[in-house]
Amino acid sequence: MKIYLDIDGVFLDTKEYKQMPHLKEFLNKVFDVSKGEVYWLSTHTKHGENDIAFYHLEDIDKDILEMIKDIKNTKWDTLKTEGIDTDSEFLWFDDVIFQAEYNFLESIGKEHCLVKVKDNLDEMIEYLNDIKNDV
Repeated sequence: MKIYLDIDGVFLDTKEYKQMPHLKEFLNKVFDVSKGEVYWLSTHTKHGENDIAFYHLEDIDKDILEMIKDIKNTKWDTLKTEGIDTDSEFLWFDDVIFQAEYNFLESIGKEHCLVKVKDNLDEMIEYLNDIKNDV
C-alpha cells in the first residue's frame, strides 16, 4: 500500500509550525504499513523535489529527519490528486484538501483513501494499527 503525506497539519501543527505530537510513532507505523512506499504530497514538494520540505522540517527531531529521507517525491500541478497513483491501493494523510480533490476521489470510488488529520497523530496511529491488523 502506498501512503501519501502532507507536511503542514501532518508533520507540523498549523498554528505554531512545531512538530506534531507522536510524529515518530506515526511515521514508524506509516513505513511499516506501507512497506516503505511513502510519498510526499505537499505544496512544498509538488515539483518533485524535497529540498523545500526539509527546509520546512529542519526543526523536527534529528532521528525523524533521518527517517524521512526515504520518503519519495511526487509531481503535480493543480490538484494533489494528480500526484497519486490511483490505480494502486493507497492512503492519503492530509488536514485540508480542495473540494475538487475530494470530488475526484469520489468519482473514482477512492474517497475512503483520504484520512483527515486533526490536532495530533494519536488517532492516526490507531487507524494504521487497525489497517495493519486487517491486512
